[in-house]
Amino acid sequence: MSSRYDLVVIGAGPAGESAAELAAFFGRSVVIVEKNKPGGVVTTTGGAPTKTLRESMLVWTGFHDREVYGVTVLSRPLLAIEKIAERTRQVAKLLQDVTAENIDRNGIEYMQGTAKIDSDQRVLVTTHGGEHHVLLAKNILVATGSRPFHPDNIPFKDPNVWDSSEFFSPGRRLPKSIFIVGGGPVGVEFATIFAGLGVPTTISDSAKRLIQSMDGEMSKLLAKHLERIGVDVILGCTTTEIRRVNGKLKVTLTNGRLFHPDAVLFAAGRSVNTDGLGLETAGVELDDRGRIKVDHNYKTTANGIYAAGDVLGPSLASNAMEQGRIAACKMFNIKLKGTVDPTPVYAVYSMPEVAGVGLTEEQCRLQGLNYSVGRSDLSLIPRGAIAGHGGILKLIFNKNDRRLLGVHCFGDIASELVGIGQMVIHFKGTINTFMQVTLNTPTYTYAYKYAAIDGIRKLGVLKQKH
Repeated sequence: MSSRYDLVVIGAGPAGESAAELAAFFGRSVVIVEKNKPGGVVTTTGGAPTKTLRESMLVWTGFHDREVYGVTVLSRPLLAIEKIAERTRQVAKLLQDVTAENIDRNGIEYMQGTAKIDSDQRVLVTTHGGEHHVLLAKNILVATGSRPFHPDNIPFKDPNVWDSSEFFSPGRRLPKSIFIVGGGPVGVEFATIFAGLGVPTTISDSAKRLIQSMDGEMSKLLAKHLERIGVDVILGCTTTEIRRVNGKLKVTLTNGRLFHPDAVLFAAGRSVNTDGLGLETAGVELDDRGRIKVDHNYKTTANGIYAAGDVLGPSLASNAMEQGRIAACKMFNIKLKGTVDPTPVYAVYSMPEVAGVGLTEEQCRLQGLNYSVGRSDLSLIPRGAIAGHGGILKLIFNKNDRRLLGVHCFGDIASELVGIGQMVIHFKGTINTFMQVTLNTPTYTYAYKYAAIDGIRKLGVLKQKH
């Protein structure tokens, strides 16, 4: 069977879905080929499921508010993990269904199967039922995403050595103790979840601080908080060996420390899904790590073939969606969107959250910028006092013109809070912007007002610049 389309999208994750919907909206014929579930990692083993795990843990254990209200535990761990797993499956299924409905509602065809790019703009598809299809495409978008990195020296065949996806396998039990390899966002999020469930948790990373891309002050706050809730944080050393000795797991670090956890979670990096797609035969160039090379329009080195999302290098779902839309705009000459926002928000859904946008202090110093910082202690604003939770909102700005350079936050809803700062940075605003607007109180957004006042006070001048 063969069919002709304006666009064949390989992968139904954020990048693929966004590109397909935009192209279909402008009247192009589109088909998506996906071998797993609609929505990609965001709806299956990362994104929404991990955040649901975290949210469910907070509700069922009362972990977030134990100190505030003096409550030690609200649910037995076994009951909690059963309910948390059930809720996580419900949310994942809901979002997969929503993705499938969006695809259908936009008039996009959907094929469940594996795809391989052949010559002459053809995509060969084998469905899970064994049918073979030839899709003739004017344009192809590769958006097959990424998977957890599996180095050869990690024994993933051991039933108690997991990657971040395998934790969601049916019947997964709550370990008696866990060792997490990797101090990035995924490792930190899981450390929060396990600690909240009362599991003795260790997290280790070869870097000298957690999440290196994060502002240094936020990273230190995060490490101290993890230690305060009982997580053993080990930085600056590498995990050299994981193996079973006399029936027990043994983890060896370069600093000589040995651990015997009940389970190991390896969460150090991701690999792109470009194998088996026929990219080299089609003339698509890859780098030495298997990532697809593209130009500023997300066009590959092969005519009519584009790529977006994690296949370019693991990134945020929000970035992947924008990349997919830009690729669709360029391939069909749609005058809607030209570039991805150069200041994307990063967020770590720990407890509390950590998020940021724009330059960090380390980057400002590296660039030799004349900058200053305004801070707000979230525990001292009305909303923070009501919640009983602390944290910091930090504004980095240029001393010369007060232009906002970066916003970083450690605290409740940090991932949402920094969005306000992103808008100001995007439109080249200054910290005076927060003095001009009226912000509701008691809300966490009012922290912007306190942080801006703190920053202006440090300048030692009262004259406002716009």
